[in-house]
Amino acid sequence: GQGQGQDGEGKTFLVDDVIDEVGFGKYQMQLMLLCGLGWATDIMDLTMLSYLIPTLAREWGDSLDQLGTAAELTFLGMMCGSLFWGMASDRIGRKPAFMLTSLVASCAGLLSATAGGLGTFAACRFVQGFGLGGNLAVDFAIFLENIPTKSRGRMTTFLTVFATLGSLSSAGLAWVLMESAGWRVYVALCCSPGLVIAGLRAFMMESPHFLASVGRAEECHRVLTRVAAINKVALPVGLTPLSLRASTSGRAPLREEMRALLGPGVLRGRLAMTGAFWFMLAYGFYGFSVWGASYFQERGFVAQQSYAALFTSVACQVPGTLTAVALVERVGRRPLLVAFSLGCSVSILGFAITSSHATMLVSSLALNFNTAALWAVTYTFTPEIFPTRYRTSALGMCAALARVAAILASAVGGAAFAAAADGDSAPIDWSLGVYSVTYLLCALLALAVGVDMTGVRLSAVDAEADGGTAVASRRGEEYDSLAARDALIHDRPAATSALPQALGACREPQP
Repeated sequence: GQGQGQDGEGKTFLVDDVIDEVGFGKYQMQLMLLCGLGWATDIMDLTMLSYLIPTLAREWGDSLDQLGTAAELTFLGMMCGSLFWGMASDRIGRKPAFMLTSLVASCAGLLSATAGGLGTFAACRFVQGFGLGGNLAVDFAIFLENIPTKSRGRMTTFLTVFATLGSLSSAGLAWVLMESAGWRVYVALCCSPGLVIAGLRAFMMESPHFLASVGRAEECHRVLTRVAAINKVALPVGLTPLSLRASTSGRAPLREEMRALLGPGVLRGRLAMTGAFWFMLAYGFYGFSVWGASYFQERGFVAQQSYAALFTSVACQVPGTLTAVALVERVGRRPLLVAFSLGCSVSILGFAITSSHATMLVSSLALNFNTAALWAVTYTFTPEIFPTRYRTSALGMCAALARVAAILASAVGGAAFAAAADGDSAPIDWSLGVYSVTYLLCALLALAVGVDMTGVRLSAVDAEADGGTAVASRRGEEYDSLAARDALIHDRPAATSALPQALGACREPQP
């Protein structure tokens, strides 16, 4: 059940009940700002490599293929960081990882600005990637675990607007500084905000969902009390530490966690499909992102033109993300994943087959619109479909697979440019075609995942992991009527009896 109690003695509450009652207020806005700005600085740190590679090739005399090593080591660090920080935050809490990941990434990035050659630069990028990978795995979990059900999809999707802010900042700074102030100043400006973000994150509170899941009811009650005070609302009548009930059975040992995620059962199939989706999405996305400036310059754009073209293209991420925000609760997560994946596939194919600079720019605009929307929905969809005690571990595994794809895309892209050095553009055209195919596969995998948490409480997936009713596998079937859906989203009592019956009507097939 959903943990609704009756008035009087013995009334119990799930964390979902309290968060839905407290609503989206000042505390959630503060958390969104810190998660968002941290993510923006991370995206700046990540995307600046695309602008650095052509400049470093000229300054150090290394080939594009050799400089691709720095990108590969960045993604290798992100893979290790995703796994380490994802599993760590399921054990020690979200907050320690929330602080340390930004600190590690920022310090390593600043050190890379002092590098005198590829070896030192690549080593710093590996450590920076270790921090970046953890931050991307933890931020969305701690944010969505503090957001009420009725606004969880919109607000978590909106959080990715900050990624666009990071992309625009790195593109704009490259446009303004790269040719005038030099790449070291550019790197320092991109990486330094992370130090401030890490310090500010120390003042945020631990996730109440995490605290409840590991039996720290007193701390959970204190956090919820402080959140309610910041939001200037009253807690539910009768709420005490003893009345808080965890929606899951507690922190799992590592061996049990691996068995739950990788052994026979519903979560293994879910993780396999979601992980494959992340792999394909990352291959297409990072393949073009890392080598974006090089693709434009290979097609006849001069350096300054390529920076301007990329900046203009990245600006299209804002309407893409806002479109996802507007549709994510109305249409549902999975239909949007399919639609935006197809949009990416068509856009990058258009860039590949044209020789017109204007058409290339339009295709790049469309690609950025769709990739921003696709990542926005992906970062909302993925942590929702895994239970609290496995959430960041599962998200870390998906992110780690994405980094493997990024390493592969970086290496293949570098090899394609090396093979095209004699004037044959076929390898570059083929690499773009592969990106288009990977986005098409994303659309098919989104259909295969078989679950959509649109409008469903996080406690439902916790209950499913403990042997309860399976969460719905198709948008709309988790409710036995549109009235029940509307009642649930607006916290009206009519949904109390409708939801469990509707959830039982649609069980996800066992893999």
